[in-house]
Amino acid sequence: MSLKSEMTRIFAAMGKREKKMALALEQPVRGSGELAQDRFSKKVRVKSWNIDGFQAVTINGSYVKSAHILMLPGGAYTLEPAKRYRELGEHFAIKEQVRVSILQCPLAPEYTAMAVHQYLINAYLRLKEEYPEDKIFLLGDFSGGGLALSFLQELRDRGLPMPERTAVISPWLDLGLDNPKIKIAKKSDPILPVEALKEAGTRYRGALEPDDPLVSPLYGDWNHLGQILVLSGTEEIMTPDCELLAEKAKALKETKLLYKKGAKMIHDWILIPCKETDATLELIAMFFLEEALGF
Repeated sequence: MSLKSEMTRIFAAMGKREKKMALALEQPVRGSGELAQDRFSKKVRVKSWNIDGFQAVTINGSYVKSAHILMLPGGAYTLEPAKRYRELGEHFAIKEQVRVSILQCPLAPEYTAMAVHQYLINAYLRLKEEYPEDKIFLLGDFSGGGLALSFLQELRDRGLPMPERTAVISPWLDLGLDNPKIKIAKKSDPILPVEALKEAGTRYRGALEPDDPLVSPLYGDWNHLGQILVLSGTEEIMTPDCELLAEKAKALKETKLLYKKGAKMIHDWILIPCKETDATLELIAMFFLEEALGF
């Protein structure tokens, strides 16, 4: 573990990051504008667009490959995308020379899961129509990772075109956080507030049951979903369910799932600029573009 990632973990605990997140979920800020077109680096070209009144951006570097990452930011289905998602999009657009679309999905408590999924279907189909030659890769972290995996199941069930591959980091797989091992994992997680997340999950699911695959993909049908990379850290509460999923994946049909656990890594570490994040982003790019992970 690098010094920076270790210090981040320590300061997260000392700074009571868990309590700060709980407060943010209870009183979410709106209108931060972090995905505004004028906030992106001049090194990329940015196109702003919207679906059903909700913002999205598509960014390009200088020489675009026929690859297109569709990014679903985390935030417990409640928080707006932070500056870091803009930086991650720029990273892939500039370093990997791929097209990147970042969606700012409808958020709870104003909207519930059904509205989010309808928006996502509409946005995905628009991208497929506008960029018919692009191979689309799905990338999500935290709640965006859970949404990505629920969305995969929905696309399959609707008979719609599937993404080429999917990668998720610290995905929220069970909205109810019912895995008994989470109580043990919580002892080493300095960031995620379990009870506040459960409340946020209740607001997000609306009329759906907590084990509905649209909000808790762990309980869905995992067959015929293609190639999936799942990453989580040893120091976070999302890992017990990722381990359950990895066990389930051994008997799946037409789904190849690779699970990698980051030693001493905290929740959603790609939001921290550090050498472990650099290695993780390179791994994701390899998985998407170079087919170098044994698939």
